Amino acid sequence: MIASTLQSRGGLVGIAALILVLFASIGWYVGSGRSGGERTRLLAEADAYRSVLYRVRAERLDRPALDERRDAILGRSLGGQLERVDAALRSRLVEVGEAAGLRDLVVSTAGAVGVESPARREFKRSARERRYRDEADFVVLRATISGEGSLAQVVDVVHAVDAAPWLKRIESVRLDPDADGDRIRVALGVATLFVPEYEPDATLPPASPRRPRDRYAAMVAAGPFAVPVVEPVRVAAPARPARPRPPRIDPRSRWRLTGLIEGDPGTEAWLGQVGTDRTLTLLPGAEATLDGGVVVRLIEIEGDVATLRIGSETCRVLVGSTLDRPLRERTGSPSDRPAIDRTDS
Repeated sequence: MIASTLQSRGGLVGIAALILVLFASIGWYVGSGRSGGERTRLLAEADAYRSVLYRVRAERLDRPALDERRDAILGRSLGGQLERVDAALRSRLVEVGEAAGLRDLVVSTAGAVGVESPARREFKRSARERRYRDEADFVVLRATISGEGSLAQVVDVVHAVDAAPWLKRIESVRLDPDADGDRIRVALGVATLFVPEYEPDATLPPASPRRPRDRYAAMVAAGPFAVPVVEPVRVAAPARPARPRPPRIDPRSRWRLTGLIEGDPGTEAWLGQVGTDRTLTLLPGAEATLDGGVVVRLIEIEGDVATLRIGSETCRVLVGSTLDRPLRERTGSPSDRPAIDRTDS
C-alpha cells in the first residue's frame, strides 16, 4: 500500500519536471529571438561591422605602402601651387625648344582644371565632412609648345619632353611640313598635374633610359616629309625642217609694158617695174638689161602689141601685160591671124 503510494508520487514529480523543462525551452527559444529571425539579423549586422573593422585595419596597415607610391608619383610634380607649377612648366618647355633650335618658338599654358575625388560620394554633406567632399583630388595644367624646324629638331623636342623626368603626359602632336618637306611646323600639347599644398623634393630623378633618342634614328634618316627630287626627262628637240628655198622669181614678171609710141618723134616702148617708180624706154634695135641680167630689145610695134627680143626668145607682148605673159597666135587661116590669145605661161 505504502509502495504504490510512493510510486504514484514519483510519477507526478517526473511529469512536473518534464513540463517545467518544456516551458523553459520554449521561453529560451522565444527570448533568444530565434522564433522571429531577430537573432539572424543581429548576427548579419555583427558580421558587417566586423568586415568593416577588418577592412579599415587592412587599409591602415597598407597606408605606408600607399603613401610611398603617392610620393613616388607626386615627387616628380613641379610644385604644390598653381603659380609655381605654371612658371616651372613654361620654363622647361622654353628650355627644350631653345635647345632644339626651333624658330618662332611659342609656349603657352591654359587654365588649370581640378579633378574631383572618386570618393566624393562617401562623404556626407555635414559641415565636418564637407571639406573632404569638396576638396579636389589633384589639378591638371595644360600647355602647348610650337615652333618651326627640321625633322631632326622636331624629333629632339618630342624626345626631350617625353624623356624628361618631371610628371607630364603628351596629349597631342601636330606636324605641318612646308611644300618641300624640309621645314616642319610642330605643335606639342602637354599636361602635368599637381596636388595643392603638396611640395615635392627639389631634386628630380634622371631621365628614363627606356626612352633613348636612337629609337627615332630610322625615321629621321628616311625623311618621310621630304619631297623626292624628280630628275627632268630630257626630250630631244625635234629636228627643224629644212626651210624651203623661196621660189625663183622670173625677172620678166617684174616688168610691165606700159605704153607704145609709133610716129613722130619715133618709135618707143615704155616699160615700168612693178611696185616701184622705175621705168625704161626702149628704142628699136636698142637693148636694156633687166634684173638678173636679162637683156630685152625692141624689134617692132604693131598697134598695141610690141615684138620684143627677151634673152634668146622673141615674143609679142600686149600693152598692160608683164613681159612673162607674151601673146600666142592662133593657128588657122590668114583671116584668123589678127585674133590673138594671151598665154599665162
